[in-house]
Amino acid sequence: MFINNTYQSVKEITLRLLIEKGEFTIPKIAELSNLSTTTVAKMISSLKEEINIREVSMECNGSKGRRAVVYGIDASSHFFMGVDIKTNHMETGITDFSGKLIRRKSYGDFRFENTYECFDRAGENVDLFLQELEPSVRAKVEGICFNIGGRVNSRLGTSSTIFNFEEMQDTPLADILSERFGLPVMIENDTKAMAYADYTAYGKAWPDTLYFNIGWHLGVCIFIDGKIYYGRDGYTGEAGHISKYDNNIMCHCGKKGCVETEVSGMAIVRKLTERVQKGETSILSTQIRRGEKITADDIIEATEKEDPLCIELVSKTATELGKVVAAMVNLLNPHCIIIGGKLSKASSFYFLEYVQLMMRRNSLKLMTKGIKVLPSKYQDDAGIIGACLLIRDRLYLTQKQN
Repeated sequence: MFINNTYQSVKEITLRLLIEKGEFTIPKIAELSNLSTTTVAKMISSLKEEINIREVSMECNGSKGRRAVVYGIDASSHFFMGVDIKTNHMETGITDFSGKLIRRKSYGDFRFENTYECFDRAGENVDLFLQELEPSVRAKVEGICFNIGGRVNSRLGTSSTIFNFEEMQDTPLADILSERFGLPVMIENDTKAMAYADYTAYGKAWPDTLYFNIGWHLGVCIFIDGKIYYGRDGYTGEAGHISKYDNNIMCHCGKKGCVETEVSGMAIVRKLTERVQKGETSILSTQIRRGEKITADDIIEATEKEDPLCIELVSKTATELGKVVAAMVNLLNPHCIIIGGKLSKASSFYFLEYVQLMMRRNSLKLMTKGIKVLPSKYQDDAGIIGACLLIRDRLYLTQKQN
C-alpha cells in the first residue's frame, strides 16, 4: 500500500508539472515528493510507457555543473474532446495533452430545447464530429466533457435541470453518454468550464478569483485557493438567480426579479424588442419586426456598427453587472475578476470599463485595492477548451472538488 501511494504521489506531481509547465526533471520531482532521485527515477521509468514521456533536453543541475535530463510529453499522443451546448448553438472540439485546440466545429443550426429530440441531436453531432476525425486521431481521444447549463453535479455526473428525463433518472447522465460513445464522459456546468479555461490561460496566477459568464444567461464560477469551489452538490455560482429587482418579470427559473432578468443577453433582447415595438430604431429593427430571433452576437455586432440603442442597452447591462460584481467582491475579497461570455466581447468602452467603474463605486475601497479585472482570453473558445482541460485533468489528476 505504501509503495502504491508513493507511486501515485510521484505520478501526480509529474503530471502536474507536465500539465502546468510542459516538462520536468527527476531532481525536481524528488524535491517535491521528498524522495530520493533513485526512487523517483525507477518510478518515472515505469511511468514513461504509461503516458509517453520522452527526453527533450538537458539542463545544468547545481554548482558542480552536472546536467539533468529534462522530460516532456508527446502532446499529440493524447486528445480530449469538449462539447459546449448553448442556447442558440453547439460547439465540439478536441485539444491535445498540452491543451492546444486542434480542431473545432460549430453547429449554428442547433437550438437547445430540454427534449429527447434535442438530446439525440446533440449526440448525433458528437458522433459526426468523431467520425470526421482521422482514424489515428480518433483512436487517441481519451474522454469527453459535456458543458451544459443549470445545476450540474460533475462529481456524480448528474444534471438536475437539463436532460434530466424521468426514464433516465436512475442512471447518471455522464454514464448514459459514456455508454453511447464508448469513452469516459463527464458533465460540467458551462460557466465552470469556461472559467477553468480562462483561469488556466492566465496561469492560475491568482488563488482567489471570480469568473463572470455573461451571455444569454448569467453565471459565476468561484476559485478558492486555485480550485473551483463546488459547494455541497456542485451547484455554486447561480448569481443570476439572486432576487434583486422589483420588476415583476418572470425568470426562466420560475421566480420573479432575478438578477438575470436585467443582467443578461436575454434581458437585452427583451428590452431591445420592447423599445423597437414602441417606435425606437435600431440596426436590428427589421429583424425584430419580422419576428426573427436575435442573439447576443447580433447585439455585439450592432454595437460595433455604433447602433445607439444597442450601445445604451449594453452599457446599462454592464453597469448593473458592476453592482453584482461589487457585492461579490465585498463578500469574497478575491484577487482577480475575469469577465467572459458573449457580451464581454463588446468594446471595453461600452462594457468592461462600466463594470469596473460600478464595481469600485459600489464596493469597499479596501476590497478593490489591487484587484485585477480582466477580459476572457479564449472568448468563444473558452467553453470547448475548458471542457477538454477538465476531462484531461479528471483522467490524469486525482482532484477532489471543494
